[in-house]
Amino acid sequence: MTSLSVAVSGQALLHGAIDLSTPGADQVRAVLTQSDAAIVNLEATLETDGTWPTKTKTLHLTNADGIASLRALGFNGLTHANNHAFDLGPPGIVNTRSIAESQGFQFAGSGIDRRSAGGVASIATSRGPIAFLSVDLGPQPDIVYASVERAGINPLRVRRKVSVPPQEFETLRTIVSTLGDDRREAARAAVGYRSDLPNAARLLEVFGTEVSEGQAIENRFEADRDDLAALEKVLAEARATSAIVAVSLHNHHWDPDWGRSPAWVLDLSRQLIDMGADLVFGTGAPVLQGVAFHRNKPIFAGLGNLIFHTRRSDTYDRQGVDVWTGAVCRCIFDVSDRACTRLEILPVTVGHPAPGPGASAPAPAPLDQHDAERVFEAMTKDLSAEDRARVVRLDPRARAVRSASTA
Repeated sequence: MTSLSVAVSGQALLHGAIDLSTPGADQVRAVLTQSDAAIVNLEATLETDGTWPTKTKTLHLTNADGIASLRALGFNGLTHANNHAFDLGPPGIVNTRSIAESQGFQFAGSGIDRRSAGGVASIATSRGPIAFLSVDLGPQPDIVYASVERAGINPLRVRRKVSVPPQEFETLRTIVSTLGDDRREAARAAVGYRSDLPNAARLLEVFGTEVSEGQAIENRFEADRDDLAALEKVLAEARATSAIVAVSLHNHHWDPDWGRSPAWVLDLSRQLIDMGADLVFGTGAPVLQGVAFHRNKPIFAGLGNLIFHTRRSDTYDRQGVDVWTGAVCRCIFDVSDRACTRLEILPVTVGHPAPGPGASAPAPAPLDQHDAERVFEAMTKDLSAEDRARVVRLDPRARAVRSASTA
């Protein structure tokens, strides 16, 4: 069998270089460097002279040394369609891509215009190219998304739509009419200030959310048709010229239970595989979620963190949110049919922020055996017996693997 391997992990939210001499870093590096492609979502933007913040919330800025340390850890692909890529606006977008590419990274997800941001990055191998692309699912303001004339990130905008029973629908219609929201938005649409006004005969816009009449109170999440069509076209082109195609998703429409993969994200991932992707991996919620398969292709709806230089460490710990557990996952594909024949999971402790000024930030490292087993079981518990048989836990200390099928 001719095979190719692709390693993916949780997001790298880093503010500077990580210390690769910390215990266990070499074992993480071994998994990454032994893969044909090793791809990570860069959840930061480069410090850039002459810029200013584009938002009032938390900024995550890094520097060239931080990017270099990701390369030294073993990554050769960066994705950058996420909610911190635009922290310094278009200049930060351009500078981040420039520095990353100068350090040897293949780069996808942001760029000087929509064509650049939405383009495919490719890692060459002797058995064919490994292509990857990166999209952001939102919710974010439209200004962050690249256009023909503006730098930004690559959109696959997902919007929540709500349905309610007839009685509740009429109550909402009365509220909207009484407040004058329907007439206010109609006046804006009449002069071209907006072009997406819903059909008032069957839909309401209630405080920014589209509501329709249905049998029960429920919501659904739908991808923008134009964004999805653009992605499908790029996927088809990538599949025609590459041995393996991976898609990175970044999503902030989180489930109330952050550790649960939203059903709609899994459905969207299956749709992308049907369109031509061989691997779909996601980030967004800062906690690790499980793995799934569709047509012998792996789906990681939420890989959580790999490096997490958060300023809220105490808050997460106090609330019992486990942001410090992650995984490096290596997917091995049979080139002949593009099926994932083996999935190797290395559970890791996430790289923490530096403990103080002037101190080094530790690199991620393998978990001890007990915790690694717990994480592995949680990630694989929903798999079928057939899919579990191809998944193993890497144990670099014992130089052995454990199969999920023996659980």
